[in-house]
Amino acid sequence: MTVAAPPRRVADSKVLLAGAVALLGLAFIGVRGVGYRLFERGGLVTPPNGPETPATFGAPFTRLAVRSGTRRLDAVAVDAAAPGAPVLVVAHGTNEALSYWADVQALWRSAGVASFVFDYSGFGASTGRATAAHCTEDVAAAWAAAHAHFGDGRRYVYLGYSLGTGPVLAAAPALVPRPDGIALVAGYSSARAGAVAYLAVPPWTTWVMPDLWNNVRAVRTLALPLLVLHSDGDRTFPMAMADSVAAAAGDGARLVRLSGPAHADGHARPTLTYWTPALDFARGAAQSSRPNAITARQTRGASAAVSTARPAPT
Repeated sequence: MTVAAPPRRVADSKVLLAGAVALLGLAFIGVRGVGYRLFERGGLVTPPNGPETPATFGAPFTRLAVRSGTRRLDAVAVDAAAPGAPVLVVAHGTNEALSYWADVQALWRSAGVASFVFDYSGFGASTGRATAAHCTEDVAAAWAAAHAHFGDGRRYVYLGYSLGTGPVLAAAPALVPRPDGIALVAGYSSARAGAVAYLAVPPWTTWVMPDLWNNVRAVRTLALPLLVLHSDGDRTFPMAMADSVAAAAGDGARLVRLSGPAHADGHARPTLTYWTPALDFARGAAQSSRPNAITARQTRGASAAVSTARPAPT
């Protein structure tokens, strides 16, 4: 007599549960992929390069082609008159190109600080496609190129502006040589929070976005001198974001609050009042033992360089 085996309901339930979890996982990955692409499409705005160069504002410069993977990045280097001047390497914001920083580089040169500014892949005349991964790779490639161009024996500080703050922090641990400091200007607390502020997406939708360029988390293990420069007039990324980044960095950070300038004024209306904290940081000036400091008030109309017409930056 053959006895039928008991139903394997428990085992079958486990198989069904595992299958359901796998399907949900695949669905989540698919949704997250869509969110990633939407973030790149909305957050990485790639304008053409304008006609302005540092020479437009009286500063000699060198044009460079930087290799990043299979891509070629357009870059501009401006040296200061004094030998061995400190160097600010700049990762700029979205909806910006090299020409937007021409007057800033000239202004910094007049203050004795050299600079190296590049366009990410797909920005300006740089080749390739604008993606988050490419931005981080480009930051590392530009850092190496800046050192190769200016040489040893100088102080080098990586300055991330707006969008650039995330890729700079993401690449910082692997940068060689080690930076003398990191400056975060007009930045965000994370790409998710930045998307809510810049793209005006509903906060509840951020769960579909990758936790990309989380600056609050990144600074906790940075182990480098850090300057956080932000304006209370920034209507794109509020001052509270800079506060959270500086607080997460602890005693190793100095938060400088500007009063007045808008989000893009660092390059749209550059002045020495705005940039002096970053220039001092590049020179290695002694940092305050307190994490917070306030600069003199700057009005949005003040300018130390002649500006020519160009697309409205963000």
